[in-house]
Amino acid sequence: MIADIEITEKSFGAKLLMSNVKFSVDDGEKVGVIGRNGVGKSTMFGILAGTDTDFTGNIIYRRGTTVVATAQEHHVTGDQTVLQYVLAGLSEYTELSHGIETYPETMGDDMRKIEEYTAALQRFDDKGFYQIEEQIERELANFQLPDVAHRPFSTLSGGQKRLVEVVKIMHSDAHLALVDEPTNHMDYVAKAQFVEWLKGAREAVLVITHDRDVLAEVDRIVELKDGGSVSYKGNYDAYLKQNAVSTGSQMNEFELIEKRIVNLKQKVIDYQRLKEKSRNPGTIQKFKRLEEVSRKELAELQAKEKPSFWIDKESA
Repeated sequence: MIADIEITEKSFGAKLLMSNVKFSVDDGEKVGVIGRNGVGKSTMFGILAGTDTDFTGNIIYRRGTTVVATAQEHHVTGDQTVLQYVLAGLSEYTELSHGIETYPETMGDDMRKIEEYTAALQRFDDKGFYQIEEQIERELANFQLPDVAHRPFSTLSGGQKRLVEVVKIMHSDAHLALVDEPTNHMDYVAKAQFVEWLKGAREAVLVITHDRDVLAEVDRIVELKDGGSVSYKGNYDAYLKQNAVSTGSQMNEFELIEKRIVNLKQKVIDYQRLKEKSRNPGTIQKFKRLEEVSRKELAELQAKEKPSFWIDKESA
C-alpha cells in the first residue's frame, strides 16, 4: 500500500462537504474518482497534494513516497518557458543538469568531484535526459500544443496550461500521480496518447474523470457521494454493474422501511386510542409502553435518509 486516506471532516463555513471518505491506494494502481459536481473531488485532490490542510483526518503515505498533482492554479510569472516549466517538475533532471553545467568550472583535479561529475553524466544518460527536451516537444505537439515549448508559460490559455500539466505529470516519475480531468481539452489523438501512458504507467494514478475511455483502463473506481466514499473493484463497466445491484438493494430496503413507517404511525394512533379507552391502570401502562416503543422505532426509521444514486449523463 502506498497511501492510506481518511477524511473525517472537510467543511466550508457551515457547509459540511465530506465526513466519511476512506480508501487506500496500492503500488501502481490506477484509480478513477467519480461523483456529481460539487461533491468535493478537486477539494480531496488538494488535500492529498498537501495544498489544503484545513481538514480533519489522516493522509498517510508510505515513507519516501513522491506525490505529484496537476496544478489547479498557476502563479508562474516572468519568462519561464513551457519546456522549463515541465522540466522543473523533474527534480533529478534539475539537480543533475545543474551539476553537469557547474562541475567543469570548479572540479579542477579534485578526484572526488571528477567521480561525481562522471556519475552524474552516466545517470543523466541512463535516465534518457539527453533526449528529454525533444521528447517533451513531440508530446506537446501531440497534445495540440505545437511550437509552444519555448513560449513563456504565462502566455498560455487556461486550457493549454491544463494540457501542459498532463505532460508534466507524465514525466514526473513519481510514486503517485493525481490527475484532475486530464482529457477535457484533448482531441482523440491526444487522448489516445494519455490513455496509452496510463495503461503503461509504473506509478499509481488517481484520476478525476468522467471519460469512459480513461475509466475503462482503471483498476478501481472510488465514488464520492453523500459526504463519503464507496470503492468498487474493476473499471467503469464493472462499477455500473456493482452499483446497479447495490442501489437496487438499497432502494428495496428503503421501500420496506417506508412501509414499516406507515405501519408504525398507525400503531401509535391505535395505542393512543386504546390507552384513552382503558380504565385498568395495568392496561393503560401496557398500551403506553407499546406506544413509546413504536414511537422510538418510528423516530429511528424516519431518521434514515433515502439512498442516493448518480450516473454521469454524458457517460450513460
